[in-house]
Amino acid sequence: MHSVHASDITTTLTVVDRSTPALDAVRLIADRDLVGLVIAEADGHPSAVVSSVDVVRFMLPGYLLDDLSLTNTLGDVGLEDLRQGLEHRTIGDLVDDAAVTVRSVLVVPADAGPVEIAARMVDAGTQVALVDDPGRSAPAFVTLPGLLDAVVAHWDATGPTA
Repeated sequence: MHSVHASDITTTLTVVDRSTPALDAVRLIADRDLVGLVIAEADGHPSAVVSSVDVVRFMLPGYLLDDLSLTNTLGDVGLEDLRQGLEHRTIGDLVDDAAVTVRSVLVVPADAGPVEIAARMVDAGTQVALVDDPGRSAPAFVTLPGLLDAVVAHWDATGPTA
């Protein structure tokens, strides 16, 4: 089996910009089962990653997070309140919210191996890395699930070691 590099296990991800409506971002996460969103600068270059958990945090009023016992009193009315709370808000508002953790996009070389990618992801606390590959016209990413798929496939192909 040949050695695996970042360029071999890339995927495309939806990249949103700061002007993307927050409601659209929530819909993207739900429709595509995303673990996070990649956010681009005005020039289209991916610059930040926000987890889906932080997008949900942005949806929830602070008083609910301060007192979780209130959450069971809202019912379906609370769902409409969440939607209304996101109207007229953007991903830029989310990025600027002090309660939301926004990470810089991790960049890995196209020839990085799985161990290097894994170590860099853990060090950066992210599940997404942008692959620095000048040969590509569109941004390509390695995701943690894709990386683990490659690791497990390698294990399966090489069999157990004695």
